[in-house]
Amino acid sequence: MCGRNAVVYLHHSRLWLCREHFNKFIENRVMRTIKRYNLIRRGDRVLLGLSGGKDSVVLAYILSKLRETIGFKLYLTHLNLGIGEYSKKTVEIVRKISEKINAPLIILDLREILSIGIPELALKTRRPPCSVCGVVKRYLLNALAVELKADSIATGHNLDDMVTFILREFLVQNLEQIPKLAPRIEGAEDYLATKIKPLYETYEEDIKKYAELNNIDYVEEKCPLADEKTITSSLKKHLGILENKFPGLTIGFIRRFVKNLEKYPKPRDTIRRCSICGMPSSGEVCSFCKITQKALGKPMGPYAREYIREIVRKSITDY
Repeated sequence: MCGRNAVVYLHHSRLWLCREHFNKFIENRVMRTIKRYNLIRRGDRVLLGLSGGKDSVVLAYILSKLRETIGFKLYLTHLNLGIGEYSKKTVEIVRKISEKINAPLIILDLREILSIGIPELALKTRRPPCSVCGVVKRYLLNALAVELKADSIATGHNLDDMVTFILREFLVQNLEQIPKLAPRIEGAEDYLATKIKPLYETYEEDIKKYAELNNIDYVEEKCPLADEKTITSSLKKHLGILENKFPGLTIGFIRRFVKNLEKYPKPRDTIRRCSICGMPSSGEVCSFCKITQKALGKPMGPYAREYIREIVRKSITDY
């Protein structure tokens, strides 16, 4: 493209690129994704869930570059889930990122909120750690977004993730869940935040290369509680094989998927307010209140919301 030595080859686009043009390619792809799916608007307050892994970390760097062009405010949050040394390392990483890109960071410490972490919570409820973790993360992220008055929650789900999730739901014929895998999921009133995925059309391999070429630190270790023997991990592995054989397969799939979203059945479950904490729930009591009731003897939704409210008041100057 420019005559300089290339450092990366994008098989899906058949391009050899130097570092500078590779960076522009990835950043422009994220910008186009934001525009194509109307993910971020001028004046928005965007809360990015920062796990410390490569996807959310790279997204933080790219959004920090785009915030002036688009005209939005970026806030970072990290959930310290109390998983030993793994959680300690992620906290160190996200603090450095916050300082480097000059974006406010809110850390929610699960042990401060519940007095226990995910490992103990999973044992007490006799549920798989990933299942419990998912409930806790969704609840705390949404509660923080509501208190922060954020217009949306951004997550680091990449193209490979999303295609894998879509195929998994199709294989088990859980068709009503498929529309929830859109690049933008609208919230509701003042208790359910809008969810956006700016990396929706960005390959995982490209994200990793972006981090390497720009010396961006991230947590490379997998969560020690993660179950790698799942249909999701197997699907992702085989999708990678197909993509290598047929370059551009997944990006073409995801774009056609979005065009055909209206053809899938709409979810029948009605979102209502939890009778205990007022957060979103498919039943009378939300999953977070149910889990904490079982593990701790009382639903902790109201306390978690008050804890988050105080954190926001103390740490966000434009609250």
